[in-house]
Parts: sequence; structure tokens; C-alpha cells
Amino acid sequence: MCRLNNKVALVTGAASKQGFGHAISVRLARDGADIVILDKYNVSPHDKDKAEGWKGLDSVKEEIEAVGKRAFAVTCDITKSEQVSAMVEIVLDKFEHIDILVNNAAVHIFGEIEHITDEIWDMNIAVNLTGTFFCSRAVAREMIKNNRGGKIINIASDFGKVGSGNGNMAYCASKFGVLGLTQSLALELALYNIAVNSVCPSFANTSLGDEHLENQARLRDMLSSELREQLVNQRIAANPLGRLTAPADVANMVAFLASEEASYITGQSLNVNGGLLMSL
Repeated sequence: MCRLNNKVALVTGAASKQGFGHAISVRLARDGADIVILDKYNVSPHDKDKAEGWKGLDSVKEEIEAVGKRAFAVTCDITKSEQVSAMVEIVLDKFEHIDILVNNAAVHIFGEIEHITDEIWDMNIAVNLTGTFFCSRAVAREMIKNNRGGKIINIASDFGKVGSGNGNMAYCASKFGVLGLTQSLALELALYNIAVNSVCPSFANTSLGDEHLENQARLRDMLSSELREQLVNQRIAANPLGRLTAPADVANMVAFLASEEASYITGQSLNVNGGLLMSL
């Protein structure tokens, strides 16, 4: 498909092999876009895929180039406003414009109310909400200057629509914030033909939350792989379509929202969850 030819897409949080960002980047490239892939690290220090020869952003770059599109990898801490601004300047020097921004970078750090620290709260908000704002602000300013319109797509969560216990409060608060940011940006940027939407996946078997999983496994005297399998089976049993959200499911929705077929959709928060959540 060539519906994104001559477009440049910037995807944050793209270094993990099993993550949404990897799947989104390759899908948008297959649809014709040149891709800027961004992460805090070229290869995450926590990425277990390194043992399988995974090279983080470099591996994603190779996959994009294999489908015939240009790829550019850049590292940036999106919680630092000055780094985000400098990153956007570097991208513009390379590609001259950014047409699509996918705010995918996220953390999911757990903490029940009696144990949650300031640091856990701050990190969830800083990456998931403030980082999304910093990237959106920097890219939207350039979209307005270039007068080409554009698409901003935020990866939120079904936990941005319904609260959850079990130590998810900080993550939920950050993702609820992303939905409010999405609606407000959509209203402000409509004048410039910039559409802003959110994608809300349910639980996926990615590396997000691995550290918490390992901690919980130790507390239960289990292997983290056993606990993950237990949680996965519980989530599958609860899902009407009988499976977890796959990175490809999220990438498919992002590709649609990035295309001209979605030109009349803005300010929406679209569920990708197999029917697990059917409201809001």
C-alpha cells in the first residue's frame, strides 16, 4: 500500500522487539512513510531480546529499510523538554517536515497506595503524560509552520477510561490525562488541519511492566515466566474475542488514523481491546 507516500512519521518508544512502537514503525513504512524511530536508549538495558541478537533501534531501522523506506534512529529522553526540542530540529534537518507523530513511549510502574513512592508517581506522569505533551507541542508547532496539516496519534490504554486497583493508580492517572490532552489538542489544532486521536489497547504481552512482574513473582515465590503465563491466561479468559491485544492490532489502528481515510476523525479515543471494554 502507498497511502502514506511522501509522509514522514515519528514514532516514540520504538526500540523494544515485542513493543507497539516496533510494530507501528514497520507498518507505517509498509504503507509508504519514511520513519523516525525514537527511544531513550538505542537498546533498552532491560530488553531481554538482546540475548536473541536484537539491536533495538538498529534492528527496527533495518526492517524499515528492507521495505524500501528511509529510516532514521534517534535517542531522546522525552521527559526533558530541551531534549525533545533539539530532537525535532535534528529530524527536520534530515527530513524537512514531520507529518505524523505517534506518541507511544510509556512506562507502567506499579505501586499500591500504602507503598507508592513519589518517584513511582512522578515517573508514570513524566513519561506517559508530560512526555506526550512535550513531543506533541514541539511537533505541532512545526506542523503549523509548514502548513501541511498532520496527524498526532497517542497510544493510551483502556486504563485511561476506567480506573484499576492492584497498583495501577499512577499509570491510570497518566493515561486518563492523555485522553484529556488528546481532546484539547484536537480542538486547538483543528484550525490547522491537524487531527489528534488516541488508541486505547487492553493488556498485551509486551515487556511493559516487566520489573513489576519480577517483583511480584519473587513475593509469590514463583518464576516471573510462570506468573506472566498465569496473568495472560486470566486476561484471555476475560476477553470476549478470546485473545490478548497484539502489537499488530494497535499498528493497524494507527495506520488507519494516520491515513486520509481518517481525515474526518479527531478528538477520539478508540478502543482496541477485543470487546473487553465497550463503552466510553
